[in-house]
Amino acid sequence: MQFAFNSSSIINVSNTLEVSMQHSLLRGILIFVGFISLLIFPKTASQATELDLPTQYDWRNDGYDFPVHDQGNCNAGYAFAAVDAVQAAIWKKDKVKVDFSVNHAKECNWHALTHYAGLPLNTCEGGNFKMLTNLFTQEGLVLENCDPYVDYDDSCSTRCVEEDATECMPKCSTTYYIKEWQQFSPNFEIAPTDLIKQMLKEHGPLYSQMDPKISGFSSYDGGYVLDSTSTDPNKWTHGVLIVGWDDDLSYTGGKGAWIVKNSYGTEWGNDGYFNIAYGKAGIGSSLATVTGWERNSVFNKIHFYDEAGHTNQISTSEKDFFSGSAMALFPIRSNEIPQAVEFWTNDAATVSIELYELFDGIEPFNNLFQSAEIDIPYTGYHQFKINENLKIPGNREIAVVLNVKNKSYFYPIALDHLGPLSSDKTWYKNESGVWKSLPTWQGQNYEGTIRLRSLIIPEGLNHKVFLPIVSKK
Repeated sequence: MQFAFNSSSIINVSNTLEVSMQHSLLRGILIFVGFISLLIFPKTASQATELDLPTQYDWRNDGYDFPVHDQGNCNAGYAFAAVDAVQAAIWKKDKVKVDFSVNHAKECNWHALTHYAGLPLNTCEGGNFKMLTNLFTQEGLVLENCDPYVDYDDSCSTRCVEEDATECMPKCSTTYYIKEWQQFSPNFEIAPTDLIKQMLKEHGPLYSQMDPKISGFSSYDGGYVLDSTSTDPNKWTHGVLIVGWDDDLSYTGGKGAWIVKNSYGTEWGNDGYFNIAYGKAGIGSSLATVTGWERNSVFNKIHFYDEAGHTNQISTSEKDFFSGSAMALFPIRSNEIPQAVEFWTNDAATVSIELYELFDGIEPFNNLFQSAEIDIPYTGYHQFKINENLKIPGNREIAVVLNVKNKSYFYPIALDHLGPLSSDKTWYKNESGVWKSLPTWQGQNYEGTIRLRSLIIPEGLNHKVFLPIVSKK
């Protein structure tokens, strides 16, 4: 069998989306089987049918009144729209208004801290919700008053740097962390109109990307419906927040438009909002929101090796490209109780989770926990709660196994190919059922994207006493 490959990487700097190369781990060897620039998700979103949807809907009429901001001289629409989406989701479900820091989101994510791929990239050159979700899941969100927005490329000022990390407290504490994020449409595709409406009604205002260079956008005065066509997904670089729709709004050639919040200030458009025709200029692409979150705690700890998050994906078998198994090894202290397994997926999928007390380099053994199959409806970031108070005997390295069966996409195992390499901490199972450590290939590291969230029990406290106290907070 022969495989064509292309070892070059195309990076769209203006969009700062992750480069993705589809790989297959065949017989333990990493081989290119195709190539695309930018991470393209499969078609996971099924079009809504026979829905009882009104002809008009606007979340502002149901109480959404978060202020419109002005991104100024910085292309930070992605950060404003992502933070807006998180705030709106919490407001809708918990009836709580939280003002999160956009500056922390744009300056403290992995891409901003590392100047992704060595490029002279600054945080005012764009981004996307997914790269910020990586920050929101690993670290969390801080409040706006602790890290106010500036419209230039700044440094991350909310945390201790490595040199002084043992001697200082972070400037800002994270108040919430994200545990569930769903993307309803691929980066290169616009979601069906009825699906967008359904997700808007179900989840609240939604993040989307679009082309900000269409005719009339920068000077838009709110007096008409934008209806310019933009067919090049590489130009869908601006993050906005869809808050509603109106099927009766007319434009040349048709009817029906989205009601969208921008980040150009209240002097622009309709007090900072605009109307754009369904399916135009990329609106409805990269459609996403958060669907789960928790208040952060000093007792909360997350273990992970995918510092850059999900940036790639593989298949581990040439017989079944849809299924695969990955494993991560995490050091657990005796005062630590595993609470949840978290992971990325790149398709609608069925997954199951296993925890083992030990891994001998060949097989994990002494099963601690095994889930039933879990249905994942959309690509994204997910959390599965371990509903057992697992007390690990002594300090040891436990194994977390994730079995994935994608619904429509060939490459089931999500990877990080940009971050630093751990030493034999993430593994995959090949078609022969043999566990193999994820390799380094052509100068790139490959880490699995399984994570483990645990609860730290303060010294001197019994976990049976401490757990009920924490659960009440």
